Amino acid sequence: MRSFSVPGNGLVGILELGNNWQAVHRSLLLSLVLLLGAAPMARAATPWNVGYRKIDVQDALTGESFPVALWYPTPGAPAPLFVTDSLSLCRLPATLCRWMTFEMHVAHNAPLAAGSFGLVVVSHGAGGLAVNHRDLAMALGSHGYIVAAPTHPRGQGNDISGVAVWVGRPQQVSHIIDTVLGDGQLGPHVERERMGVVGHSQGGFTALEVAGARPSTGAPAAHCRQHPDDAKFCSQGGAATRKATSEIGRIPELRDSRVRSIVLMAPNAVPFTDEALAQVTIPVLVYAAEHDDLTRVQYHAERLARELPRSECVLVKGAGHFSFVASYPAALKVVAGEGGRDPAGFDRDAFHLVMNREIVEFFDRTLSRYFSAGLSLPSGGRSPDRCCGGWPCRASGRRPLSAAPP
Repeated sequence: MRSFSVPGNGLVGILELGNNWQAVHRSLLLSLVLLLGAAPMARAATPWNVGYRKIDVQDALTGESFPVALWYPTPGAPAPLFVTDSLSLCRLPATLCRWMTFEMHVAHNAPLAAGSFGLVVVSHGAGGLAVNHRDLAMALGSHGYIVAAPTHPRGQGNDISGVAVWVGRPQQVSHIIDTVLGDGQLGPHVERERMGVVGHSQGGFTALEVAGARPSTGAPAAHCRQHPDDAKFCSQGGAATRKATSEIGRIPELRDSRVRSIVLMAPNAVPFTDEALAQVTIPVLVYAAEHDDLTRVQYHAERLARELPRSECVLVKGAGHFSFVASYPAALKVVAGEGGRDPAGFDRDAFHLVMNREIVEFFDRTLSRYFSAGLSLPSGGRSPDRCCGGWPCRASGRRPLSAAPP
Protein backbone atom coordinates (compact mmCIF):
# COMPACT_ATOMS: atom_id res chain seq x y z
CA MET A 1 0.00 0.00 0.00
CA ARG A 2 1.36 3.41 -0.97
CA SER A 3 -0.01 6.79 0.05
CA PHE A 4 0.56 10.35 -1.09
CA SER A 5 -0.81 13.78 -0.39
CA VAL A 6 -1.17 17.00 -2.34
CA PRO A 7 0.30 19.79 -0.21
CA GLY A 8 -2.07 22.56 0.74
CA ASN A 9 -5.43 21.09 -0.20
CA GLY A 10 -5.87 18.13 2.13
CA LEU A 11 -6.37 15.52 -0.60
CA VAL A 12 -4.97 12.12 0.24
CA GLY A 13 -4.91 9.04 -1.96
CA ILE A 14 -4.08 5.42 -1.25
CA LEU A 15 -2.93 2.90 -3.82
CA GLU A 16 -3.90 -0.71 -3.27
CA LEU A 17 -2.53 -3.48 -5.45
CA GLY A 18 -4.34 -6.79 -5.77
CA ASN A 19 -2.48 -9.83 -4.49
CA ASN A 20 -4.18 -12.65 -6.40
CA TRP A 21 -2.86 -14.29 -9.56
CA GLN A 22 -5.34 -12.42 -11.77
CA ALA A 23 -4.03 -9.08 -10.55
CA VAL A 24 -0.45 -10.23 -11.10
CA HIS A 25 -1.30 -11.45 -14.58
CA ARG A 26 -3.00 -8.14 -15.44
CA SER A 27 -0.05 -6.19 -14.02
CA LEU A 28 2.46 -8.13 -16.13
CA LEU A 29 0.32 -7.77 -19.24
CA LEU A 30 -0.11 -4.05 -18.65
CA SER A 31 3.65 -3.64 -18.19
CA LEU A 32 4.26 -5.32 -21.54
CA VAL A 33 1.68 -3.17 -23.31
CA LEU A 34 3.09 0.01 -21.77
CA LEU A 35 6.63 -0.99 -22.76
CA LEU A 36 5.59 -1.55 -26.38
CA GLY A 37 3.65 1.70 -26.43
CA ALA A 38 6.14 3.82 -24.51
CA ALA A 39 7.44 5.85 -27.46
CA PRO A 40 4.05 7.05 -28.75
CA MET A 41 2.89 7.83 -25.21
CA ALA A 42 6.02 9.87 -24.51
CA ARG A 43 5.33 12.01 -27.57
CA ALA A 44 1.73 12.54 -26.46
CA ALA A 45 2.89 13.67 -23.02
CA THR A 46 4.54 16.78 -24.52
CA PRO A 47 2.04 19.64 -24.03
CA TRP A 48 0.66 21.41 -27.09
CA ASN A 49 -0.17 25.06 -27.39
CA VAL A 50 -3.92 25.59 -27.16
CA GLY A 51 -6.03 27.05 -29.94
CA TYR A 52 -9.43 28.62 -29.44
CA ARG A 53 -12.40 29.55 -31.58
CA LYS A 54 -16.14 29.95 -31.20
CA ILE A 55 -18.95 28.33 -33.16
CA ASP A 56 -22.73 28.66 -32.97
CA VAL A 57 -25.02 25.64 -32.75
CA GLN A 58 -28.79 25.49 -33.08
CA ASP A 59 -30.86 23.80 -30.39
CA ALA A 60 -33.06 21.17 -32.00
CA LEU A 61 -35.67 21.51 -29.24
CA THR A 62 -36.25 25.27 -29.28
CA GLY A 63 -34.54 26.44 -32.46
CA GLU A 64 -32.46 28.80 -30.35
CA SER A 65 -28.85 29.39 -31.39
CA PHE A 66 -26.24 29.04 -28.67
CA PRO A 67 -22.47 29.63 -28.57
CA VAL A 68 -19.92 26.86 -28.13
CA ALA A 69 -16.31 27.52 -27.19
CA LEU A 70 -13.71 25.22 -28.74
CA TRP A 71 -10.21 24.57 -27.42
CA TYR A 72 -7.76 22.27 -29.23
CA PRO A 73 -4.08 21.43 -29.71
CA THR A 74 -2.34 23.78 -32.12
CA PRO A 75 1.12 24.68 -33.39
CA GLY A 76 0.09 28.35 -33.26
CA ALA A 77 1.68 30.76 -30.82
CA PRO A 78 -0.59 31.70 -27.89
CA ALA A 79 -1.32 35.24 -26.71
CA PRO A 80 -3.70 36.77 -24.16
CA LEU A 81 -7.30 36.72 -25.38
CA PHE A 82 -10.18 38.36 -23.51
CA VAL A 83 -13.77 37.17 -24.04
CA THR A 84 -17.07 38.23 -22.52
CA ASP A 85 -19.74 35.96 -21.08
CA SER A 86 -21.27 35.72 -24.60
CA LEU A 87 -17.86 34.74 -26.04
CA SER A 88 -17.52 38.03 -27.93
CA LEU A 89 -14.08 39.64 -27.87
CA CYS A 90 -13.20 42.48 -25.54
CA ARG A 91 -12.03 45.50 -27.59
CA LEU A 92 -11.07 47.71 -24.64
CA PRO A 93 -7.50 48.22 -23.39
CA ALA A 94 -6.01 45.05 -21.92
CA THR A 95 -5.98 46.48 -18.38
CA LEU A 96 -9.75 46.95 -18.44
CA CYS A 97 -10.42 43.67 -20.26
CA ARG A 98 -8.40 41.73 -17.69
CA TRP A 99 -10.49 43.23 -14.89
CA MET A 100 -13.95 42.60 -16.39
CA THR A 101 -13.72 39.73 -18.90
CA PHE A 102 -12.31 36.21 -19.05
CA GLU A 103 -8.62 35.95 -19.98
CA MET A 104 -7.15 32.94 -21.76
CA HIS A 105 -3.64 32.35 -23.09
CA VAL A 106 -4.55 30.78 -26.45
CA ALA A 107 -3.93 30.98 -30.18
CA HIS A 108 -7.13 32.54 -31.50
CA ASN A 109 -8.52 30.86 -34.65
CA ALA A 110 -5.24 28.97 -35.11
CA PRO A 111 -5.11 25.71 -37.09
CA LEU A 112 -5.45 22.34 -35.41
CA ALA A 113 -2.23 20.45 -34.75
CA ALA A 114 -1.46 17.43 -36.89
CA GLY A 115 -2.61 14.13 -35.42
CA SER A 116 -5.73 12.57 -33.94
CA PHE A 117 -7.32 13.63 -30.67
CA GLY A 118 -9.99 12.75 -28.14
CA LEU A 119 -13.10 14.90 -27.76
CA VAL A 120 -14.53 16.14 -24.44
CA VAL A 121 -17.74 18.16 -24.03
CA VAL A 122 -18.03 20.29 -20.87
CA SER A 123 -21.51 21.09 -19.51
CA HIS A 124 -21.81 23.96 -17.01
CA GLY A 125 -24.18 24.26 -14.06
CA ALA A 126 -27.54 26.05 -14.04
CA GLY A 127 -27.22 29.59 -15.35
CA GLY A 128 -23.54 29.07 -16.12
CA LEU A 129 -21.32 29.91 -19.06
CA ALA A 130 -19.15 28.20 -21.66
CA VAL A 131 -16.07 29.72 -19.99
CA ASN A 132 -16.90 28.43 -16.48
CA HIS A 133 -14.35 25.63 -16.84
CA ARG A 134 -11.92 27.28 -19.26
CA ASP A 135 -8.85 26.30 -17.22
CA LEU A 136 -9.83 22.63 -17.43
CA ALA A 137 -10.53 23.02 -21.16
CA MET A 138 -7.08 24.48 -21.71
CA ALA A 139 -5.45 21.74 -19.63
CA LEU A 140 -7.21 19.10 -21.75
CA GLY A 141 -6.36 20.94 -24.97
CA SER A 142 -2.67 21.10 -24.06
CA HIS A 143 -2.71 17.32 -23.50
CA GLY A 144 -4.24 16.29 -26.80
CA TYR A 145 -8.00 16.79 -26.52
CA ILE A 146 -10.47 18.84 -28.50
CA VAL A 147 -12.82 20.44 -25.97
CA ALA A 148 -16.27 21.88 -26.66
CA ALA A 149 -18.14 23.87 -24.01
CA PRO A 150 -21.57 25.40 -24.70
CA THR A 151 -23.47 28.10 -22.96
CA HIS A 152 -26.62 26.00 -22.77
CA PRO A 153 -29.67 27.89 -24.07
CA ARG A 154 -32.07 28.94 -21.33
CA GLY A 155 -35.25 28.81 -23.41
CA GLN A 156 -38.17 30.17 -21.40
CA GLY A 157 -37.01 28.51 -18.19
CA ASN A 158 -34.39 29.05 -15.50
CA ASP A 159 -31.93 26.32 -16.57
CA ILE A 160 -32.90 24.35 -13.47
CA SER A 161 -35.77 22.17 -14.67
CA GLY A 162 -38.30 21.63 -17.42
CA VAL A 163 -38.03 20.03 -20.85
CA ALA A 164 -35.27 22.44 -21.89
CA VAL A 165 -33.05 20.99 -19.15
CA TRP A 166 -34.15 17.37 -18.80
CA VAL A 167 -34.34 16.73 -22.55
CA GLY A 168 -32.72 19.74 -24.20
CA ARG A 169 -29.38 19.70 -22.42
CA PRO A 170 -28.36 16.08 -23.19
CA GLN A 171 -29.57 16.50 -26.76
CA GLN A 172 -27.38 19.60 -27.04
CA VAL A 173 -24.35 17.60 -25.91
CA SER A 174 -25.00 14.99 -28.59
CA HIS A 175 -25.60 17.70 -31.20
CA ILE A 176 -22.31 19.36 -30.27
CA ILE A 177 -20.53 16.03 -30.83
CA ASP A 178 -22.24 15.77 -34.23
CA THR A 179 -21.20 19.34 -35.06
CA VAL A 180 -17.55 18.82 -34.12
CA LEU A 181 -17.43 15.56 -36.07
CA GLY A 182 -18.91 17.39 -39.06
CA ASP A 183 -16.47 20.29 -38.80
CA GLY A 184 -14.13 20.27 -41.78
CA GLN A 185 -11.08 21.22 -39.73
CA LEU A 186 -11.71 19.25 -36.54
CA GLY A 187 -13.87 16.27 -37.50
CA PRO A 188 -11.30 14.26 -39.48
CA HIS A 189 -8.92 14.41 -36.49
CA VAL A 190 -11.33 13.20 -33.78
CA GLU A 191 -10.79 9.67 -32.50
CA ARG A 192 -14.34 8.27 -32.41
CA GLU A 193 -13.47 5.84 -29.62
CA ARG A 194 -12.18 8.60 -27.31
CA MET A 195 -15.09 10.81 -26.31
CA GLY A 196 -15.98 12.00 -22.82
CA VAL A 197 -18.19 14.51 -21.00
CA VAL A 198 -17.55 16.70 -17.96
CA GLY A 199 -20.43 18.25 -16.01
CA HIS A 200 -20.72 20.51 -12.98
CA SER A 201 -23.89 20.56 -10.86
CA GLN A 202 -26.75 20.56 -13.39
CA GLY A 203 -24.10 19.75 -15.97
CA GLY A 204 -23.39 16.61 -13.95
CA PHE A 205 -27.09 15.74 -14.23
CA THR A 206 -26.73 16.29 -17.99
CA ALA A 207 -23.66 14.04 -18.20
CA LEU A 208 -25.45 11.24 -16.34
CA GLU A 209 -28.31 11.37 -18.85
CA VAL A 210 -25.87 11.22 -21.76
CA ALA A 211 -24.23 8.22 -20.04
CA GLY A 212 -27.54 6.33 -19.91
CA ALA A 213 -29.32 7.24 -16.65
CA ARG A 214 -32.97 8.21 -17.26
CA PRO A 215 -34.31 10.66 -14.63
CA SER A 216 -37.68 10.40 -12.93
CA THR A 217 -39.81 13.54 -12.71
CA GLY A 218 -41.24 12.38 -9.38
CA ALA A 219 -37.86 11.80 -7.73
CA PRO A 220 -37.07 15.39 -6.65
CA ALA A 221 -40.42 15.84 -4.89
CA ALA A 222 -40.07 12.45 -3.18
CA HIS A 223 -36.57 13.39 -2.04
CA CYS A 224 -37.74 16.69 -0.57
CA ARG A 225 -40.59 15.04 1.31
CA GLN A 226 -38.20 12.49 2.76
CA HIS A 227 -35.43 14.99 3.56
CA PRO A 228 -36.86 18.29 4.79
CA ASP A 229 -33.38 19.18 6.04
CA ASP A 230 -32.24 19.62 2.41
CA ALA A 231 -33.89 23.03 2.27
CA LYS A 232 -31.53 24.84 -0.10
CA PHE A 233 -31.69 22.18 -2.81
CA CYS A 234 -35.45 21.75 -2.47
CA SER A 235 -36.15 25.49 -2.67
CA GLN A 236 -33.95 26.01 -5.75
CA GLY A 237 -36.03 27.71 -8.43
CA GLY A 238 -39.13 27.79 -6.26
CA ALA A 239 -42.63 27.04 -7.53
CA ALA A 240 -41.60 27.66 -11.15
CA THR A 241 -39.14 24.76 -11.00
CA ARG A 242 -41.70 22.40 -9.46
CA LYS A 243 -44.26 23.36 -12.10
CA ALA A 244 -41.76 22.93 -14.95
CA THR A 245 -40.78 19.50 -13.64
CA SER A 246 -44.40 18.35 -13.45
CA GLU A 247 -44.95 19.30 -17.11
CA ILE A 248 -42.01 17.39 -18.58
CA GLY A 249 -43.92 14.26 -19.56
CA ARG A 250 -42.21 11.19 -20.99
CA ILE A 251 -38.42 11.43 -21.23
CA PRO A 252 -36.94 9.81 -24.35
CA GLU A 253 -33.81 7.69 -24.45
CA LEU A 254 -30.93 10.18 -24.34
CA ARG A 255 -27.92 7.89 -23.96
CA ASP A 256 -25.13 8.68 -26.41
CA SER A 257 -23.11 5.49 -26.84
CA ARG A 258 -20.21 7.45 -28.34
CA VAL A 259 -19.40 8.80 -24.87
CA ARG A 260 -17.02 6.39 -23.12
CA SER A 261 -16.40 8.04 -19.72
CA ILE A 262 -17.62 11.06 -17.75
CA VAL A 263 -16.48 13.36 -14.94
CA LEU A 264 -19.01 14.83 -12.49
CA MET A 265 -18.31 17.79 -10.20
CA ALA A 266 -20.80 18.45 -7.37
CA PRO A 267 -23.47 16.75 -9.50
CA ASN A 268 -27.25 16.83 -9.09
CA ALA A 269 -28.10 13.13 -8.66
CA VAL A 270 -31.50 13.42 -6.94
CA PRO A 271 -33.63 12.99 -10.11
CA PHE A 272 -32.23 9.49 -10.70
CA THR A 273 -33.42 6.32 -9.02
CA ASP A 274 -30.91 3.68 -7.97
CA GLU A 275 -32.12 1.53 -10.87
CA ALA A 276 -31.49 4.37 -13.33
CA LEU A 277 -27.96 4.90 -12.04
CA ALA A 278 -27.23 1.21 -12.46
CA GLN A 279 -27.70 1.69 -16.21
CA VAL A 280 -24.54 3.82 -16.41
CA THR A 281 -21.95 1.24 -17.39
CA ILE A 282 -19.09 3.54 -18.42
CA PRO A 283 -16.37 4.79 -16.02
CA VAL A 284 -17.35 7.80 -13.89
CA LEU A 285 -15.13 10.10 -11.82
CA VAL A 286 -17.12 11.99 -9.17
CA TYR A 287 -15.86 15.07 -7.32
CA ALA A 288 -17.74 16.10 -4.18
CA ALA A 289 -17.23 19.24 -2.07
CA GLU A 290 -17.03 18.82 1.70
CA HIS A 291 -18.95 22.07 2.37
CA ASP A 292 -21.41 21.84 -0.52
CA ASP A 293 -24.77 23.04 0.82
CA LEU A 294 -26.60 22.80 -2.53
CA THR A 295 -25.82 19.30 -3.80
CA ARG A 296 -24.96 17.88 -0.41
CA VAL A 297 -22.56 14.97 -0.38
CA GLN A 298 -24.84 12.48 1.40
CA TYR A 299 -27.69 12.95 -1.09
CA HIS A 300 -25.69 13.12 -4.30
CA ALA A 301 -22.05 11.97 -4.43
CA GLU A 302 -22.49 9.23 -1.82
CA ARG A 303 -25.43 7.79 -3.76
CA LEU A 304 -23.40 7.83 -6.95
CA ALA A 305 -20.49 6.11 -5.21
CA ARG A 306 -22.83 3.38 -4.02
CA GLU A 307 -24.95 2.87 -7.11
CA LEU A 308 -22.82 3.54 -10.19
CA PRO A 309 -21.24 0.27 -11.33
CA ARG A 310 -17.85 1.81 -12.26
CA SER A 311 -17.30 4.89 -10.14
CA GLU A 312 -14.35 6.67 -8.62
CA CYS A 313 -15.03 9.38 -6.04
CA VAL A 314 -13.00 12.24 -4.61
CA LEU A 315 -14.18 14.23 -1.59
CA VAL A 316 -12.48 17.64 -1.73
CA LYS A 317 -11.86 18.87 1.80
CA GLY A 318 -12.73 22.51 2.42
CA ALA A 319 -14.43 23.03 -0.95
CA GLY A 320 -17.87 24.47 -1.64
CA HIS A 321 -20.34 23.87 -4.46
CA PHE A 322 -18.82 26.48 -6.77
CA SER A 323 -15.18 25.67 -6.02
CA PHE A 324 -15.10 23.64 -9.25
CA VAL A 325 -15.72 26.74 -11.40
CA ALA A 326 -12.65 28.61 -12.63
CA SER A 327 -11.94 31.84 -10.78
CA TYR A 328 -13.75 34.97 -11.95
CA PRO A 329 -12.04 38.21 -12.97
CA ALA A 330 -12.08 40.89 -10.28
CA ALA A 331 -15.14 42.85 -11.42
CA LEU A 332 -17.24 39.78 -12.18
CA LYS A 333 -16.43 38.11 -8.86
CA VAL A 334 -18.69 40.63 -7.16
CA VAL A 335 -21.48 40.08 -9.69
CA ALA A 336 -21.12 36.30 -9.43
CA GLY A 337 -21.92 36.42 -5.71
CA GLU A 338 -21.91 32.94 -4.22
CA GLY A 339 -20.42 31.49 -7.39
CA GLY A 340 -17.29 33.56 -6.93
CA ARG A 341 -16.76 32.71 -3.26
CA ASP A 342 -15.25 29.72 -1.47
CA PRO A 343 -15.37 28.57 2.15
CA ALA A 344 -12.78 30.31 4.33
CA GLY A 345 -9.26 29.05 3.78
CA PHE A 346 -9.93 27.22 0.51
CA ASP A 347 -7.59 28.05 -2.39
CA ARG A 348 -9.61 27.57 -5.58
CA ASP A 349 -6.75 28.20 -7.99
CA ALA A 350 -4.37 25.80 -6.24
CA PHE A 351 -7.08 23.14 -6.16
CA HIS A 352 -7.76 23.52 -9.88
CA LEU A 353 -4.12 22.80 -10.69
CA VAL A 354 -4.52 19.43 -8.97
CA MET A 355 -8.03 18.65 -10.23
CA ASN A 356 -7.31 19.53 -13.86
CA ARG A 357 -4.30 17.24 -13.90
CA GLU A 358 -6.35 14.41 -12.37
CA ILE A 359 -9.12 14.80 -14.93
CA VAL A 360 -6.61 14.70 -17.79
CA GLU A 361 -5.16 11.51 -16.28
CA PHE A 362 -8.64 10.00 -15.86
CA PHE A 363 -9.52 10.55 -19.51
CA ASP A 364 -6.08 9.38 -20.65
CA ARG A 365 -6.73 6.16 -18.76
CA THR A 366 -10.40 5.49 -19.48
CA LEU A 367 -10.37 6.65 -23.10
CA SER A 368 -7.24 4.70 -23.99
CA ARG A 369 -7.21 1.67 -26.24
CA TYR A 370 -5.63 -0.25 -23.34
CA PHE A 371 -8.63 0.42 -21.11
CA SER A 372 -10.99 -0.71 -23.89
CA ALA A 373 -9.08 -3.98 -23.90
CA GLY A 374 -9.77 -4.47 -20.19
CA LEU A 375 -6.57 -2.87 -18.86
CA SER A 376 -6.13 0.24 -16.73
CA LEU A 377 -3.34 2.75 -17.24
CA PRO A 378 -1.62 4.11 -14.14
CA SER A 379 -3.20 7.30 -12.78
CA GLY A 380 -0.15 8.95 -11.28
CA GLY A 381 -0.37 6.86 -8.11
CA ARG A 382 -3.90 7.97 -7.28
CA SER A 383 -6.11 5.00 -6.54
CA PRO A 384 -7.60 5.11 -3.06
CA ASP A 385 -10.17 2.61 -1.89
CA ARG A 386 -12.96 4.54 -0.17
CA CYS A 387 -14.77 7.75 -0.93
CA CYS A 388 -17.29 10.37 0.00
CA GLY A 389 -17.53 10.22 3.76
CA GLY A 390 -16.48 6.60 4.05
CA TRP A 391 -18.93 4.98 1.64
CA PRO A 392 -17.27 2.23 -0.38
CA CYS A 393 -16.73 2.87 -4.07
CA ARG A 394 -17.11 0.28 -6.72
CA ALA A 395 -14.05 0.11 -8.93
CA SER A 396 -13.34 1.31 -12.41
CA GLY A 397 -11.61 -1.84 -13.58
CA ARG A 398 -9.64 -2.74 -10.42
CA ARG A 399 -9.24 0.85 -9.30
CA PRO A 400 -11.41 1.96 -6.34
CA LEU A 401 -10.96 5.68 -5.56
CA SER A 402 -11.18 8.01 -2.57
CA ALA A 403 -9.64 11.18 -1.30
CA ALA A 404 -11.19 11.66 2.09
CA PRO A 405 -8.63 11.17 4.84
CA PRO A 406 -10.01 9.53 7.99
